[in-house]
Amino acid sequence: MKTRYPVSIIVECKRYPDKVWMTDSWSVIGVLPGKETSTGVSCASIHRGEQSEQFLYGGYSIELFPDDAESYYANITGANPGVFVVCEQEEDEGVLHPLLVTLSYDEMASYIEVDTPVFDLPVPAPVDEWVKAWVLENYRPEKKQKRTRQKWKDDTWKPLRRPVGH
Repeated sequence: MKTRYPVSIIVECKRYPDKVWMTDSWSVIGVLPGKETSTGVSCASIHRGEQSEQFLYGGYSIELFPDDAESYYANITGANPGVFVVCEQEEDEGVLHPLLVTLSYDEMASYIEVDTPVFDLPVPAPVDEWVKAWVLENYRPEKKQKRTRQKWKDDTWKPLRRPVGH
């Protein structure tokens, strides 16, 4: 079973020309199944309005790794399964660029901890089917074992210090 799924990302920029105190607002608004390309990442404007513009970033893929299988399982069995788009934002112009797309809670959390912009979006149906099939094939939950108390060697308990007041 393949471990990569090609996707495209829709990024939107909203402008506020009549409000000089507000800066442009960038966000990721969609993840779509894409096509496998060998040309790398591409960006094209797909919609331009008076106060917003949308861009389609192609050439990305979601990659699954065996050591993250438990994280994928937790994601797809949760109440709201999500695909996470990790981005970087240019400091001078504020332009938002996708860095990677993941289904791993653990990977997403590691980026959030260092204040990297991460957008949580619904998982597209074909991606959902693909990751569920991969998880069924590759994830084996660890059996939970009840811990047992260890007995003291001489079966008597001795405090490390004398109790207060003695």
